[in-house]
Amino acid sequence: MNVALERVGANDVRLQRLLQLYLHEWSARVHVPIGPDALYTYPKLAPLDAYLFLDIDAEVPVGFALTCRDDRGTQHVEEMFVIAGARRSGVGRGAMHQLFAAHPGPWTLTVRPSNPEALAFWRRTTAELESTSADEREERGADGIVRTRFSFTMPARPSR
Repeated sequence: MNVALERVGANDVRLQRLLQLYLHEWSARVHVPIGPDALYTYPKLAPLDAYLFLDIDAEVPVGFALTCRDDRGTQHVEEMFVIAGARRSGVGRGAMHQLFAAHPGPWTLTVRPSNPEALAFWRRTTAELESTSADEREERGADGIVRTRFSFTMPARPSR
């Protein structure tokens, strides 16, 4: 599957719909609040950068990534999701490689132990990157949950 990234705003209806699918999946693993309107809530979407993964051939969105940059300039993958029908097609890996390459510098992401599929995905995906200073370690979060943190630095592309 050929994939392209499209940066979108927090109110993009496609992002909002994909986010509902993502939160529904997560609700099987952790508590995710649902409102009286039967919509899951994601409280911190506004300050994040959002990217849709678009299937170029079918011209439909098949996933998304939400990222943010901290005060030191490190980019962090907050959330990443690919719809079930597009998984294991290379769309997630391809989209994330494009995203990382487009934003050189330090990156991090964390994976919960309750999500072994994501842990395997990120190990494969980060191993294929042309990055420097790659690191994987376990750390305990403020909530007491031990997560696996991936850290790496994407080099700047040479000018052409």
